[in-house]
Amino acid sequence: MGSCLFILPWIPTGGGGVDEAVLALAGELKAGSRFRPLIGVTCSSVLRPPEQVRGIPVISLKLHGPYYSRLWEAVKSAAWLPSELPVLARLLRFHDVEVVNINFPNLAGAAFYLLRFLGLYKGRIALTFHGSDIVGVTRLPPLARFAWKHYIRGADQVFACSNALAASVQSICPQRQPHVVYNGADIALFSRVARLRSSGSKRILHIGMFDPKKSQDVLLAAFQMLRDRHFDCSLTMIGAKGPTLEEVRRVAAGFGDRVSVLVDVEHDRIPEFMANADLFVLPSRSEGFPLVLIEAGAAGLPVVATSAGGIPEFIAHGATGLLVEPDNPRALADAIARVLENDELAGGLAARLRAQAVRYTWRRAADELVAALSVRP
Repeated sequence: MGSCLFILPWIPTGGGGVDEAVLALAGELKAGSRFRPLIGVTCSSVLRPPEQVRGIPVISLKLHGPYYSRLWEAVKSAAWLPSELPVLARLLRFHDVEVVNINFPNLAGAAFYLLRFLGLYKGRIALTFHGSDIVGVTRLPPLARFAWKHYIRGADQVFACSNALAASVQSICPQRQPHVVYNGADIALFSRVARLRSSGSKRILHIGMFDPKKSQDVLLAAFQMLRDRHFDCSLTMIGAKGPTLEEVRRVAAGFGDRVSVLVDVEHDRIPEFMANADLFVLPSRSEGFPLVLIEAGAAGLPVVATSAGGIPEFIAHGATGLLVEPDNPRALADAIARVLENDELAGGLAARLRAQAVRYTWRRAADELVAALSVRP
């Protein structure tokens, strides 16, 4: 049995959607697949990654590579290659790696292409795009986009977690048609949620890294509008540390105990917060295919979200949730109020979303991934 080496540019902690996707897929491969899963960390951080995460072996690759093709960074990373390549080749042979699956790709992955060119690696290379990775590439200047075009074209398989992201990949490299493999969720964990009903203040839940793309600023502005209308509600915001955390905390403090900000909550604890909520809200400016929406759906929560990225591929407006345009706090406040004021609407949206969400298992995603990886291009 050969290995599938999942590459990440950071140490996996399970603190975000990309980590959860990689760890869950690796877990499914371990449970039953022709591939033995490994996780490789390419960042050159002085921190040493753990030997394993959730039972999946983790190896440190420490590849020096530029994220966005900046010339000076490219020169520096090229200078490291003579010392890095022999070590990398030995690791691939030792672990019998058949597939290198580069998640949230950066140009450090070019080392694997070079190894294959030199005949030191005979396996396959796959790229998996999750969201802001490919969105960032589409905003690069022409020369950098040209480099990424060849980077994408040289892969044996290219994956994206939504059709919207697949279209972004094709805007860079029209010659490639990415495989779309939608994210999944731990359906068994979230479908066991017994929601705690409340006849008092309505409880709004948001989960997302504290980052501009998650638009917590818009959510807080919408919450202020609800409070201005004397709407009796509270808001819990959960997320990994990010660049907007302190600003979110500052604004949230103005609402007193009406808004709670929780950081780095363990994933296994998320169901208890969903049990104690009346509505899940995701006001993102950009998204791939957010697995937190699958989790909320499986837990029986109605959802209000934006029409960003791949969200409309999972949420059908008026049928399985309500969608508003990004960066529109008034529209967001109106949609939240509409759901929370109408129990019949909330119940119908939640029931239909739950029936859909339970089909989005990680087993299904893993089977689709392995099927694509098993086909020679």
